[in-house]
Amino acid sequence: MHRFSLYMRGKVFYVKFWNEEIQNYDHGVSTGKRSRNEALVKVNEWLRYGFTGRDQEKTTIQDRLQFQTILYYLSTMELTDKQKDRLVDVLVDQGIVTENATLPEEAAEEESILLIPFLEEFWDYDNSPYVREKHAYGQSIGKRHCYEQSKRISHWRSYFAPDTRLKDVTREDLKFFQLELKDKELAPKTINNIVTVGTVPFGWAADRGDLEVNPAIGLRKFSGASKKRDILNPEEVQQLFSSKWDDERSRVGNLLAMTTGLRTGEVVALRKEDIQGDKLMVRHSWSFSDGLKAPKNGEERVVPLLPQIKTELLNLLKTSRYGNEGFIFYGTEKDKPMNIDVLNKGLSKVYVTMKLPVDKREDITEQEKVRDAMIDRGICFHSWRHFYATHLADKIELRTVQLATGHKTPAMAAHYADHAQGSHLDQVSKAVSDVFNEMMSSESISA
Repeated sequence: MHRFSLYMRGKVFYVKFWNEEIQNYDHGVSTGKRSRNEALVKVNEWLRYGFTGRDQEKTTIQDRLQFQTILYYLSTMELTDKQKDRLVDVLVDQGIVTENATLPEEAAEEESILLIPFLEEFWDYDNSPYVREKHAYGQSIGKRHCYEQSKRISHWRSYFAPDTRLKDVTREDLKFFQLELKDKELAPKTINNIVTVGTVPFGWAADRGDLEVNPAIGLRKFSGASKKRDILNPEEVQQLFSSKWDDERSRVGNLLAMTTGLRTGEVVALRKEDIQGDKLMVRHSWSFSDGLKAPKNGEERVVPLLPQIKTELLNLLKTSRYGNEGFIFYGTEKDKPMNIDVLNKGLSKVYVTMKLPVDKREDITEQEKVRDAMIDRGICFHSWRHFYATHLADKIELRTVQLATGHKTPAMAAHYADHAQGSHLDQVSKAVSDVFNEMMSSESISA
């Protein structure tokens, strides 16, 4: 294990020193340096000669780590009354406290920081000091992400007692919490997401010096293969788009996603100016918590647009009361597109209808059976991205697929393209045309 860990926070390098005794790092200390080399020089100087702490008194790294060790054991041990009395005697002898002394009001308040209220404030987008800090450093964090994390606090609330203090949480507590979630038969990814509701705040608090020990250090994540998402076969696709759709916006949105691989937020964010000839400019995404924003990964991209899909988009825009000034997938307000749920609900309803015989289409029980089977297959609006990537991967090399889908890494693009069916823009355009023109007849598109 390295003696220290150097990392950048904002524009300045910080350092954490490794404590061999408790197998953990102490909280971060600013080197005050913006260059990694200068920061390394500063750290080595501290290791050799000691450093000046916040109280301007010279201390050695060893003293610092020993003090951390003392605090760690004091915070994790169950002390007897006799041990507590002995501890007070030592503090009195050191002149730190007087006999019968009480904690200052401010210190008592810090000692009583409760875990759940701390987590609730941390993921409260409008009031979180963490969010304010991220924005101050020019880093992005979405309202949607904070909202989803805040919903997961319910798992923490049901496990940890209401009077659990932030400083009382140990790594052992977190391990048992993980096992409790596993006993509920939650997926590994779900468990990991729930745990990050606390581990991120713990790390942040430790970096600030609000926690002497970060209990999440060394906590392992659950591993497990995610269930592969299925995709519709060509026959199902033709049947799907030959069926009657209740909402034209949903039908066109699903067609668009199938032939471009766009995400839900990217679909509903489209405006007329994003259509440039035979290309679609993917410049925005939409969420009802954050509004209009950059696409996922923050990168704009260009995708080929089939002529018939372009026609569908322009025809849809003509039905909007806002004309060319609004969103193609318009909603009830000019400055907001339709709810993204329209895309999934429309797909689900048509899928269920096409899978049932005519005489059973009104049977609620039969509908639920088909819907459950659809969920088990992983068929939803997002599966069009897998569908798109899979069929492109049969025609062009993976790097080109990655550029078309907007995935950050080839590995993620490969994940989306990993299904049984075995210049960049020109290649994608030809592949899209070959695959989807053959698959989609004019009759199915104009249903």
